[in-house]
Amino acid sequence: MEVLPLHPGPASLELLLLQAEHRSSYIWEGQLLAQTLCSRRVDDMQDFLKTRQLHPRIVRRLQDMSFYRIIEIGRLQLDWSLITALIERWRPETHTFHLPIGEATITLQDVEVPYGMPVDGLPVALPHAMRDYTGDQYLETLQRLTGFWPEDEGVLVGARASHLALTPVRLHLEAMHDDITHDTPDLHINQYTRLLLLLMFRGVLFPNTSGNLVSLRFLHHLERLDDLHQYNWGVVVLGYLYR
Repeated sequence: MEVLPLHPGPASLELLLLQAEHRSSYIWEGQLLAQTLCSRRVDDMQDFLKTRQLHPRIVRRLQDMSFYRIIEIGRLQLDWSLITALIERWRPETHTFHLPIGEATITLQDVEVPYGMPVDGLPVALPHAMRDYTGDQYLETLQRLTGFWPEDEGVLVGARASHLALTPVRLHLEAMHDDITHDTPDLHINQYTRLLLLLMFRGVLFPNTSGNLVSLRFLHHLERLDDLHQYNWGVVVLGYLYR
């Protein structure tokens, strides 16, 4: 019995309007057959922690802020072929995977359970005033909150010089690490924690294709570390992933 070829595209384009540019269409036309996707990874945080153990005071700080679970998970071993297969079945119009057994999507529970991040609470929003910051203003805020001012100000890039390269941040953390003790002032503990969170934000929670650059706009929410657990970070991570 002859089996007729089954076209992978939708029966109707009324909802899935992006099919013409979808990866599955290119594959059906004989393109991208051997192309496995390898996403860009930024491992500054994992490289920093690979040979270093966080001091108990830093651990407690991260636990209080609901961010320590990410440290415990560590570097994930990724199956690139599986990721490629999932991307080929992801529909940006509906934010769902179209599978032979039906549709599936990523939910807040998928963020809350493995990462332990809060999915309710205060919204994470950027003040309008900070949208107009200049590079110098970002650096002044960075120095005030972390005690760090990069020697080369050329590491700031992007719109209004709002993004900072992670390498100098990691090197500064390495210099601070051995000085963290039970007698270290709370000011230095907080500075260390903020820099570590910048590595975490860029390398784990909010990755992008800009290389190893982190947005200094996150500094607004790192101002008051005691309030950090009150924000719905899980919602922001999921929304960023969808976008």
